[in-house]
Amino acid sequence: MKRFTLLSPLFVLFSLAPTLAVEVGPICQWYQDPCRTMAIHWVADRDVSDRAAQRWRNGPAGFGYGHDERTKLSDMKGNYDSLYLRRDITIPEDTSANGRLVLALQYSDGFVAFLDGKEVARKGTPDQETDAESKESSGWEYFDLGAARAGSSHLVAIVGINSNVGGADFQLNPRLEIQDGDERIPLITEGASWSYLTGDAADPRWKDAPPIAGLLQKPARYQLVYRPVEGGEWKSAKVTRRPFAKTDYDVFTVDLTGLTPGTRYVFQRLSWGKLIDNWFFETAPDRFVDGVNFVTGGDMYHTRELLDAMNRRAGTEAPLFALLGGDLAYANGVDTNRWLEWIESWTECAISPDNRLIPMVVVIGNHEVRNAQYRPAAAPPRSEAPYFYSLFLGLSEGSKFAVDFSDYMSVVAVDSGHTANVKAQNSWLRKTLEARKDYPRLFVCYHRPAWGTGVKGNAVEIQRAWSPMFEEHLVDAVFENDHHVYKRTHPIVEGKRDDERGIVYMGDGSWGVSTRSIASNWRKAYPYLAHAESTNHLIKVTLRPDHFHYQAITADGKVIDDSRRPLRR
Repeated sequence: MKRFTLLSPLFVLFSLAPTLAVEVGPICQWYQDPCRTMAIHWVADRDVSDRAAQRWRNGPAGFGYGHDERTKLSDMKGNYDSLYLRRDITIPEDTSANGRLVLALQYSDGFVAFLDGKEVARKGTPDQETDAESKESSGWEYFDLGAARAGSSHLVAIVGINSNVGGADFQLNPRLEIQDGDERIPLITEGASWSYLTGDAADPRWKDAPPIAGLLQKPARYQLVYRPVEGGEWKSAKVTRRPFAKTDYDVFTVDLTGLTPGTRYVFQRLSWGKLIDNWFFETAPDRFVDGVNFVTGGDMYHTRELLDAMNRRAGTEAPLFALLGGDLAYANGVDTNRWLEWIESWTECAISPDNRLIPMVVVIGNHEVRNAQYRPAAAPPRSEAPYFYSLFLGLSEGSKFAVDFSDYMSVVAVDSGHTANVKAQNSWLRKTLEARKDYPRLFVCYHRPAWGTGVKGNAVEIQRAWSPMFEEHLVDAVFENDHHVYKRTHPIVEGKRDDERGIVYMGDGSWGVSTRSIASNWRKAYPYLAHAESTNHLIKVTLRPDHFHYQAITADGKVIDDSRRPLRR
């Protein structure tokens, strides 16, 4: 797959569109209940010709030329020899157990019919497998497609074939009935609307789209359907769109709710009615599971090589989610291509061994903001971080929020002076931590470190405003970023080691960036530090019944730091 540059962005060919279109994603985000929701985002260019929407069109049967057709194919003769039809159907609930689904068809010269992707009838083509039951003077032939199961939904697809591209006529005129003994009950009447494709050979998956009622009759730029992997009815989800900053791209989002905890789902996207891909995600369990883990880190993207390698490591560790602590795309609020690259890398690389997308919980950093600003007492407005706030959901009150995993864990995110002043968040943070005093596992994440390694100055504003609250509410660990190194502190209170009451601060943002040098005397200069080194890494947090297991891991899987901390809440 090509990568984005200023001159040559990644182009993904939609086979139904006459021009190339830019699309990256999908990515999954958690910003509300992770046990029962999932937000899915992707980004695509807005400059898609309206002709693409017309390739799959709706029209009344019959189709053709040289007959008394309702949908005349005036351009078919001499240009193409196939017509593709499809229509979703639902068998009425009052259909008897003896009911049979029957296709009635007028055609010239041949056809192949499919039900839910399986061939069920063929005639007038090489190697025909099914003959007509009967033929009336009207030219109708009837084909038994199988049992009509009451309440079931299906996709009926038919390709009509003209034996000669320059032939004198072509006809494809279907209707559907339910036959119960001698009674024939109309299901799809003559002249009803079907989706049809002319001109080019259809994508091989054209007959396999999920059978969602009404889905194929309303082709749109994007549609999405989903269901549990173990089975069940496909559901159609609402796709919303919004501008991606002030660019020629849009963010497309499906915000799923009412999901089942601890369940693996499959979702499929369609474009102009054509199935384009399959993806998987998994909801969080609503009860504690021994050994569940998540990964965290920040400062993700200096080069694609570093970014891709660490994203692959994140997927390989098969985490429940990724807590990403800012400086995601290093786009400084202005670089569209870096965001497109960042999304593309996550979608391609952050895939678990069982092929599910890794959901992310995102926190803002200074490189999400124009001029890469860190102003703890004079933060710029949200408008200075247009890509971050237009891509992700749940940020209507800024980038402070909490994600609660049922009653066994909570992750609290705050803005370390990038689009919100530090002190202005004090009241919200105190109330949020107090409301989670009974959670046995409580984490906080932000970008700028309060307790660093000396490569840059410590955020003393955070030390003064937030650290006392972390100590008061017995936060288990605080994840910091920004400094491009690895660090883990001892449990500390007011900057001094306290193994009983202390807070562990971990970071410091070296996912996919060039690392900085740490002074050799760091142990003496910063006695609160337990471990520090200049290494790209992510942090894997494994939850155990009575403790936490923290590992700092490099892209090639080497564990550079390994520690444990008992449960204390």
